[in-house]
Amino acid sequence: MSTIDKLSVSGVRSFSPLDAQTLSFSTPLTLIVGQNGSGKTTIIECLKYATTGELPPNSKGGAFIHDPKLISEPTVLAHVKLRYYTPPHSTYIASRRLQLTVKKTTRSQKTLDGTLQSTNDGESMSVSSKEANLNKLVSDTLGVSPAVLDSVIFCHQEESLWPISEPAALKKRFDEIFEALKYTKAIENLKMLRKKQGETLAKLKAREPGEKRDKDLAEKKQARMVQLLDEIADSRAQLEKMEAEINSLAERSRERREQANSYLLIVNDLKTKTDELRIRKETLDDSKNRMDEELTESDDWLRDTLTQYEARVARYAQDLDEVKLQYQQHKDGLDASRKQLSEKLAEQGRHQSDKANYERHLESRVQLVQQAARVHSIRGYEGALDDRKVHTFYERIQRLLADKRQELEHLQTEYATKVDEQASTISDLDGHKSRYIQNRVYARQRITTCERSIVTLQRDLNAVEVDEGAKAILDAESKDLDQRSQQASQDLQKADFDGKLEQEETQLQQLETESSRLSRELVESTRLSDGRAELRIHKEKLSVKNRALTTLKGTWDQRLSALVGENWDPSTLDHEFRKRMEVKTRALEQASRERDDVLQQHKTAQANMASVKQTAEKREREIKKCKTAVVDALKSIGSDTELGIDALPGEIEEVEESIQTVKSDLALCGELAKYYAGCQKKANEQNKCDLCDRSFANAAEKSRLMAKLRRVLENTAKEEYARELAEHEQTLSQLRAVHPQRETYMRLVAEKKEAEKEQQDVQNEAASTLRRLEEMDDAVRMKQEEKQEFESMDKTVRDITQTYKDIVDAEAQVDRIETQQNSSGTVRSTEEITELQDQCAEQLKAAKNKISKLAGDRQHMRDTINSLELKRSELRNRLSHAVRQLEKKKDYQDQIQNLKDDIVKQKEAVQEADQDLETVEPEIAKARAIKDDIQRRGREKEKKAAGERDRLDSSVKELKMIDTNIQNYINNGGPSNLKNNEQAIDALEKSIRRSDDDMNALVTRSNKMKEEMASSDGRKKNITENLTYRKAARDVNTLKQAVVELEDRRAHEDYERLEGEANSLESKRHVKSANRGTIIGTMNSKDDELKALLDEWESTYKAAADRYRETHIRVETTKAAIEDLGRYGTALNNAIMQYHAMKMEEVNRIAGELWRDTYQGTDIDTILIKSDSEATGGRSSYNYRVCMVKQDTEMDMRGRCSAGQKVLASIIIRLALAESFGVGCGLIALDEPTTNLDRENIKSLAMSLHRIIEARRAQSNFQLIVITHDEDFLRHMRCSDFCDDFWRVSRDEKQNSRIDRESISTIV
Repeated sequence: MSTIDKLSVSGVRSFSPLDAQTLSFSTPLTLIVGQNGSGKTTIIECLKYATTGELPPNSKGGAFIHDPKLISEPTVLAHVKLRYYTPPHSTYIASRRLQLTVKKTTRSQKTLDGTLQSTNDGESMSVSSKEANLNKLVSDTLGVSPAVLDSVIFCHQEESLWPISEPAALKKRFDEIFEALKYTKAIENLKMLRKKQGETLAKLKAREPGEKRDKDLAEKKQARMVQLLDEIADSRAQLEKMEAEINSLAERSRERREQANSYLLIVNDLKTKTDELRIRKETLDDSKNRMDEELTESDDWLRDTLTQYEARVARYAQDLDEVKLQYQQHKDGLDASRKQLSEKLAEQGRHQSDKANYERHLESRVQLVQQAARVHSIRGYEGALDDRKVHTFYERIQRLLADKRQELEHLQTEYATKVDEQASTISDLDGHKSRYIQNRVYARQRITTCERSIVTLQRDLNAVEVDEGAKAILDAESKDLDQRSQQASQDLQKADFDGKLEQEETQLQQLETESSRLSRELVESTRLSDGRAELRIHKEKLSVKNRALTTLKGTWDQRLSALVGENWDPSTLDHEFRKRMEVKTRALEQASRERDDVLQQHKTAQANMASVKQTAEKREREIKKCKTAVVDALKSIGSDTELGIDALPGEIEEVEESIQTVKSDLALCGELAKYYAGCQKKANEQNKCDLCDRSFANAAEKSRLMAKLRRVLENTAKEEYARELAEHEQTLSQLRAVHPQRETYMRLVAEKKEAEKEQQDVQNEAASTLRRLEEMDDAVRMKQEEKQEFESMDKTVRDITQTYKDIVDAEAQVDRIETQQNSSGTVRSTEEITELQDQCAEQLKAAKNKISKLAGDRQHMRDTINSLELKRSELRNRLSHAVRQLEKKKDYQDQIQNLKDDIVKQKEAVQEADQDLETVEPEIAKARAIKDDIQRRGREKEKKAAGERDRLDSSVKELKMIDTNIQNYINNGGPSNLKNNEQAIDALEKSIRRSDDDMNALVTRSNKMKEEMASSDGRKKNITENLTYRKAARDVNTLKQAVVELEDRRAHEDYERLEGEANSLESKRHVKSANRGTIIGTMNSKDDELKALLDEWESTYKAAADRYRETHIRVETTKAAIEDLGRYGTALNNAIMQYHAMKMEEVNRIAGELWRDTYQGTDIDTILIKSDSEATGGRSSYNYRVCMVKQDTEMDMRGRCSAGQKVLASIIIRLALAESFGVGCGLIALDEPTTNLDRENIKSLAMSLHRIIEARRAQSNFQLIVITHDEDFLRHMRCSDFCDDFWRVSRDEKQNSRIDRESISTIV
C-alpha cells in the first residue's frame, strides 16, 4: 500500500537547473493549479519518468531538459527525485538524472546513473541503475506494474485519449495492463517444457520395448541354456541304443528280399492279364451305359433295321417346318400386341401418377384446411372433411381476410388521425416552449452581461481614491490656506495631529479586525453553502418529481380511473392495481378452465364423429371391395358388367350349363379319335383305306394318307375341349369364390341406413359443442384483453409509484437539511458578506488615506511653512482632480445602480419564463405521452391485424393453388382416361394370353416331333451300341478265363507277403537311421546353440534386466511430469481467463457507475469495454473496443462521439482501471480533466470526483492528483473538504517555472 510523499525537479523543461522546485503530495487530494504554459504537465512527466524511466512523447533530442541557451551554459543537468513510502516502515527515494550538452551544430542527451535509496527500520541501502533494473525495482516497490503507471496513473496529456484509439493500439495497451505477454510466455514455456518432456518420453518409450525384449530374451536364453544341457545328455543315451537296432533290422530285410524275387515273374504275368481284363470290362460297361435298352434280336436283324432309318427322319423334318411357320406367325402377332400393351401401360402409369397427385392434393387440401382452422381459431374443421366443408371453409376464410383488410385500413386511418391531432398539439406547445426558452436565455445573457459590466465598473470605482471627505478637507484647506499661512505655527499646535493620527489608527485597527471577522464568516458561509446548494438541489428535484407526478396523473388519470376506480391515490395505487390485476388474472384462468372443459367435450365429440365416420368409411371400403371383387370376377370371364353385382347367381348358372355341354362334346370327341385310329391301323396292316375300302396305288399315296391321319389325330378337338372344360371349371371356381363377398355386400348395404342416422346425431352433437366452444373462446379473449389492458399499464403504475416514493424521499431530505440549517443559526449569504467586505475595504482605504493625509499635513506643516504658496497651487490642482474623480465615481455608481435594476428586471423575466415553462412542459409531456401511447397501441393493433391478415392471405393462396391443381385434373378428364386405358389394357392382355396359349400348343407339338426324331436317332444309336457291346462281352470272357488260371497258382500272395516283410523291415531301418541322424544333428545344433547362447549372454543380456528397470522408471516419472505440466498449464490458462473476466467485469461496473453519475447528456446511457476472445495458436487472445450503449444497443464509441465525450470516457476508464489495478498503489493523476467538456459535464465530473474521494478517503494510500487551470472546477469539487492548501505553478521574472503553496480559501 505505497504512497508518494515529495517530488523535487530541477533542469526539466521550464524548471531552472539552478533552483530545485519541490512539492509534497497529501492524501486524499493534491491540487496543482496554474495557467496554460506554466509547467503543470511537466510535473506529471517527472512523476512518470521517476517511476518508469520513460521520457514523454516527442521529447527526443533533449526537449525534456531545460535549454542550455536560456542560461548561457553549454551543459544542463536535469535532476528528478521522488520519495515514497511502503508499509510497514520503508522509505524509498528514486533519483534520476539527465544531461544535455549543446555544441555549435549538435545536441547530445545522456542518461546518467540513477539510484534507488531505501530505508527500512533505520537500515539504509542504495542501488544504482548499473547494479540492477531500476525501473523494475521502483514498480515492484510501488506495488503496481509499469504499464499501469504509464497508461493509467501518470498518463501524459497527449496520450490521455488512448482508450478511444484504434483497435491495434488499444489491444497493445490492455495487453500491457493485463501483463498478457508475461503470462503468455509462461504458458508457452510450460508448453515448450511439456513438449521437451514429451520428446524425451517418446525416446524412452522407443527404448523401453527394446529393453523389455532384451530382458525377456535374457530370461528365455538363460532357461534355454539349462534346457539344452539336459537335452544333449538324453540324446547321447538314445543314440547308442538306436545303433544296435539299425544293424539288426538291415540283416533281416536282406533275407526277406531274396525269397520274394523267386515269385516275381508269375506275379508280373498275372498283373498284365488283370490290367487288360479291367480295361475290357470298362469298355464293356461304357458300351452298356451308352445303350438305351438291351435288344434281344439277332445281330442280322439289327443290321437290317439300320438301313430303314433315313426315310422316317425326312418325314418328321417336313412336319416340323410347318409347325415352325405357324409359330412365327403367332409370335409376330404377339409382339405387336405386347408393344401396344407396353404403350398402354406407360400411359396407365401417367394416368395413375396423375391420380396419385390428385389424391395427394385432396389430402393436402384437407390438412391445409385443418391447419388453417387451428391457426386462425376457426372451429368445426378438426376431423375428416368432405368437399362441401372444404368449400365452406374457403368462403369463410376469404370473408375473414376481407374483414381483416378492412379492419387494418380502419385502424391505420383512425390512429393516423389521432397521431396527427396530438402532433399538432405538441407542435403548438413546442412553439410556446421555444419562445419561453428564448426569453429566458436572452434574460440570462443580459444578466451575465450586466454582472460583468458591474464587476468592471466596481473595479474602476474601487480604483477611485477620492471621496467626499477628502474633497471637503481640500475645500477647507483652500478656504483656510491664507489663515494657515499666517498662523502656521499656531495651527500646527492647535491641529493636534498626533491625537488625530492615534484616533484614526485605532479606527483602522477596528476596521482590520472587522475585515478578518468577515473573512472567517465568509469561510463558514462557504462551508454552509454546500448544504444550501444541496437543499436547493433537493428542492429542484422535488419540484421536478412533483411536475412529473402531475404530468403522469394528467396523462393516465382517465385510464387508471377506469381500471382501479375514481379518486385513486398514488400511495396505494400499486397495491390496488395489483389487487385488481390479480382479480382479472383469476377470471382469465377460470374462463380458460371452462373453455378447456368445453374443448375437451368438443374433442370427445370430434373423436366420436371421427370414429363413426371411420366406421362408415371402413364399411364403404368393404362395400367397394366386395363389389370390386365380384365385378372383377365377372369382368375376368368377359361378362357384361353393366348388370352389376346382382348378376352373379345368373352367371354361375350359365357357367355350370357350359361345363355340362363341354363334357358332352368331350365324350363324342373320344369316339371320333377311336375311329381315326382304326383307319390308321387298317392302312398299316392291310395297305388299304377304311373309308373307300381300296388298296393304295403306291407308297406315296399311302404316305399322304398316313400323314393326314396323323395330323387329324394330333389336331383333334379333344385337347381343345379339355382346355375349354378346364377354363369353365376355373371360371366357376372364381365365381363361387366371390359369392361370400356378394353376401357381405348385401349385408353392409342393409346396415348403412342405420349408421347414417347415428352419424347425423354425432355431427349435431359436435356442432353444438363447437358453438359453445366458440362462445367460450370469445369470453377468454375478452378476459385476456382486459388482463392485457392492465399489463399495458403496469410500467406506468410502477413509474407513478416510484415517482411518489422519490417525492417522499426528497421531502424527507429537504426537511433534514432545513433542520440542520436551522440548528446552525442565522448565517449571512456569501453575497452579503462580500458586499460588507467591499464596504469595509472602502472604509479601510479611506482611513488609510486620512492617516496618510494627516501625517503628510503634519510633516508638510513642519517642513514647508515657507512654501505655502506652492502648496496652494498644488492644493488647487488636487481639488480639481478630486472634483473630477468624484464626478467619475458618481457616474460609476449610477451605472452600477442602473445595471442592478436591469438585473432585477431580467431575473423577473427569467422567473416568469420558468413559470411559463413549468406550465407548458407538463402539457408537452402529457401530449407526447398520449401521442406515444396512441402510436404504441396503434402499432400493436396494426401489427396484430397485419399479422392475422398476412396469415389469412397465405392460407387463402395455398388453398387456391391446391384447389386449382385438383380442378385441372377433373377438367382434363383424369378418371375417365384412367378407366378407358384400363379397359384397353384388359383387352390386350386377353389377346396376349390367347396368343400365348396357341404358341404353347405349337411348341408342345414341335417338341413331340423333335422327341420322335430324337428317339429315332436314339434307336439307331442303340442298335449300334448293342452290336459293340456283344463283341466286347466275348473278349472279356476270354480274359477272365486266363486270369482265373493264373490266380489258382497264388504266387502273388507269397511275393507280396515276403516283399511286405522286407519293405517293413527296411522301412523300420530307414526310420531308425533317420532318427539317428536327427538325434546327431540335434545334438550338434544344440551344442552350437548352447555355445552361441553363452557368448550372447556374456556380451549382450547379462545387464538387460537392470537396463530395463531403469528405463521403465524414467518412462513412468516422465509421464507423471507431462501430466502435471499439462494440468498446471490448463490451470494457469483458466486462472488467467477467470482473472481477465473478473477484472473486465469490475472495470465495466465502475466505469458504468461513473458514467451514469457524471455524464449529463441523454444520448449515451453508459459505456463499457468489450473484450472479444479469439483462439490463436492454442491460446486465448483478446481484442478490445470501447462501446457506448444507446437504448440497449452497443456501438463502437470510436468515430461516433464528440471530443468532450472522448475526454470524459477516457477519464472514467482510467479511474476505473486505477481502482481495479491500483490496489497496491492507490494513486492517479488527472492532467487538465476538463478539456473539451461543457459546463454541465465539468460540474458533474467534479461532483463525481468528490464522491470518489469521499468514498475512498479512508484508504490510507489513496491519492488523487488534479492538475488544472479551471478554478471553477475546483469549486465544484468542494476541495476544501479534503485539503487546506494547493500548489500553484507559475513563471517568475526569468520565465522559469516555480511551485508555491497557497491556501485553498483563495480559490474556493
